[in-house]
Amino acid sequence: MTAGTLALALALLVSCAAGDGAEPVRPADEPSVRGTLHLVGYASTAPEGAARSPQVLRHTWVRDSSYAAMEDIDLRGFLDGRFIYGWNQPGQIHTRLGRRDSSARYGETELYRTLHRWEGLTLPRAASVRAARLEVDIEDGPRRPLRVLVYAVHRDFEPGQGGTRRDNTSPPRPGEVWWGAARHEQEPWGLPGVGFASSDHPDADTPLMALAETGWEPKQPTLVFESPALAAYAQAQVRAAAPLRLLLKLADGLEDTPGTVLYLYTGNHGELRNPARRPRLQLDWSAPGEALHRSLPLHLENGRSFVSPRIPLGTTGQLALGFEPSEDTAGPPARPTLQVRGGRGEEVSPWLAAERPLPRPAGWEWVQLRVIAAREPVELGQPFETRLRDTWIRAGTPETRRVEFEWVTPQGVTESGLAEYQGDYTWSFRTVPTELGRYRYRFRQDFLKHPYEGAEGVFDVVLLDRENARRQLRALADRLRSSPPDGDGHPLPAEAPGFWRLERAALRLETPESLATESGRELFALLTEVRVLLGGREVPRELKLTPMKREF
Repeated sequence: MTAGTLALALALLVSCAAGDGAEPVRPADEPSVRGTLHLVGYASTAPEGAARSPQVLRHTWVRDSSYAAMEDIDLRGFLDGRFIYGWNQPGQIHTRLGRRDSSARYGETELYRTLHRWEGLTLPRAASVRAARLEVDIEDGPRRPLRVLVYAVHRDFEPGQGGTRRDNTSPPRPGEVWWGAARHEQEPWGLPGVGFASSDHPDADTPLMALAETGWEPKQPTLVFESPALAAYAQAQVRAAAPLRLLLKLADGLEDTPGTVLYLYTGNHGELRNPARRPRLQLDWSAPGEALHRSLPLHLENGRSFVSPRIPLGTTGQLALGFEPSEDTAGPPARPTLQVRGGRGEEVSPWLAAERPLPRPAGWEWVQLRVIAAREPVELGQPFETRLRDTWIRAGTPETRRVEFEWVTPQGVTESGLAEYQGDYTWSFRTVPTELGRYRYRFRQDFLKHPYEGAEGVFDVVLLDRENARRQLRALADRLRSSPPDGDGHPLPAEAPGFWRLERAALRLETPESLATESGRELFALLTEVRVLLGGREVPRELKLTPMKREF
């Protein structure tokens, strides 16, 4: 019996135990993708005769496996420039806002503020930002309501790498931001803590006017900032090819009140593949000069994929794919993974991520779209890999700390493994899934005096390649031969549902014509081989039509 079979059997046994009230671990929901996909290509000038209104697209930037140009920084000090800890501290688990109520020094407790720097917003330079929304998730806060404001920051700053030791608790390197300077030893703030607000002074750190303001109530999970001023600022920065630079702070009166510290999850929170708790910047935008426009209704079950025909690019200089979820979708809308590839003639590029607008790669004459109804898709047989970097260690040394990953397979079996320490406060984790479908996972670490658990993440194991389908059927047959199921097919082997998913996915890649070829006959033979191993008996080459016996 395999480890997975044993784990499933034990889970079922526990769930059926009389009177213990235990619930079995349930597989993740696998929602369909429903909505409209828009492909828009932009030329430098609008084509003649273009009369239609430009398409409004919505894109979200969050630090993830395809976007790493956002950073947030924890600032701490006193308004006159004095400080307790002179650190360069890019966020790890959290940054903070507000005033501490303990550990006073020099007659004052520390004040916290947060900087955001969003770079690489790859919209067309002439884009009009119709709406902007910044969402920041909350880890913890006081037992009182708060007011939180966002200001534009005039000076650019270098987020830094955590100071001289890259550990977030060491002095800033030259050029790194901290409470006292936008660039240490190079450019001070007008006033400490990004504190000089003015409408007309050339050395102001921020405008006098805030971009947006929002309230927070105890236990509220998310701060949401949105306003016309935030949208106008985003548009101005995009047109200047400059990053969005934001200061988040509590209202002045609350900054002078002890016990108002609000903990914000950061862009660096957790491991690479799971952005669940990280800040999100959403922009609704349009641009003139549409040289290409295609809209496609989508309704794809989880795990399925769509590949478009080749689309000539013509004068297109920049591409944007946008997905508009159906309004009648029950629950949070599922979002697909969007990819593009292109080429010249028969030369074909690899598939590229297209979650956000991208310039037309050199040499592309045509483009092809692929939509995968999956999140963080992993091809069956390939590893799921991720990493975690966290310097906030208060128990022992990095080399002695444990990072454990736990995941639930599509059949509901819970498994776990340890990440490997790579040095530089970084741990990596790798596993090779053997089942198609959605996996749920999370990490746990013991860096502090108490364990910390990350947000739940998901990834989908998919099958996108016909040859890989055959490789995976052979691999399944090898596993079954090395550890054959018990009995003669009764009860059903635990491996059977995984086979059913593989059978479905393999046949989904075929056509009636391909099944009639030698490759199709090979596929049928492999399916037969696995059936024999699962069922413990030969499968007839030809099945006879026979009447069903009546039983009374």
